[in-house]
Amino acid sequence: MKKSAGLALTFSALSLFAEPVADFTIPYESVKVEYDSIADLKEIRRLEKERKEQRKKTQTQSSSVENRKKKEIKPYTVKEPIHKDIGLSGLDDKRTEKFLDYYLSDKGRKKLADILIDSAEYRHYVRQQLAKKKMPSFLQYLPIVESEYKANAVSVSGATGLWQFMENSMDPFLKKNEWYDQRLDPWTETDAALSKLNDNYKMFGNWELALAAYNMGAGAVKRAKKQSKADFWMLADLELLSDQAIMYVPKLIAITEVIENAEYYGAIDIGIADKWVETVKPLNFGKLKITGKISLETIAEKSGTDLDQLVRLNPALLKGCTPPKETWTLRVPAGKAREIAESLTE
Repeated sequence: MKKSAGLALTFSALSLFAEPVADFTIPYESVKVEYDSIADLKEIRRLEKERKEQRKKTQTQSSSVENRKKKEIKPYTVKEPIHKDIGLSGLDDKRTEKFLDYYLSDKGRKKLADILIDSAEYRHYVRQQLAKKKMPSFLQYLPIVESEYKANAVSVSGATGLWQFMENSMDPFLKKNEWYDQRLDPWTETDAALSKLNDNYKMFGNWELALAAYNMGAGAVKRAKKQSKADFWMLADLELLSDQAIMYVPKLIAITEVIENAEYYGAIDIGIADKWVETVKPLNFGKLKITGKISLETIAEKSGTDLDQLVRLNPALLKGCTPPKETWTLRVPAGKAREIAESLTE
């Protein structure tokens, strides 16, 4: 700033004080203002202006971001889980509700989840055969009722295997003698059980009665039907069916309902356990027909096949060997049938 004699400085009081007053003029010589003070004032004003512009810019950016978020975020509506029809009647029956309460309890859910996980190995085959025969998928859960999917299960009454055949109900589906018991073979017994269930369905025309017949015998259900032409539920109410059969069908219905509608009931653990079967590789095997007696140990030694695997694939053989004077279909590891056959003829 140049200092010229006689020059007067004019200040606007609005710049220096809070309230405006009239402008005034005084001679330059009488004003003693340090140069640096004026410079500081200008710098302060410059900084204030920059801060205002920055705040305005920030507010603009923030508003832009918020508007963008509003455009990007789409409202999401959580859909109510859909309740699937399981293909069986009697869901609202008091006997079914009793089992439903149990399998939806913490204890029941844990037990059911454990069974589903353990059943994965055999459920692959059961599902495959049901699809092949065009039979309802809820039948895959029947071994849960029968044996909890244990292939070597034996009841106090002597019912054996995954599907719990009694000796007097084996014919013409299965055979048993001192050398083998086909009820202990989960694959053979599955084929037998599905054939029997299919026959029952053709006989009675609905699955509730077909299931009752599987449990108490087709003859007993026929006799009950002679006394009343009613359906399963009416026959149950009239106590024309066995006590066991009356509870057998509702139990299967409840198990099927909880598994098939796990999401609907919020039973996430059951849903996960049910899907476990899809993570387990199916047990593949080949078949080899052998006439006469030969031990599994000999077959393993000659062919270099793992003995434990042969035993696992042939659980019906009671003495660890094929039966004499019969042609037996031996299960062998997948892709090994020809190799094993050639090793046995050397």
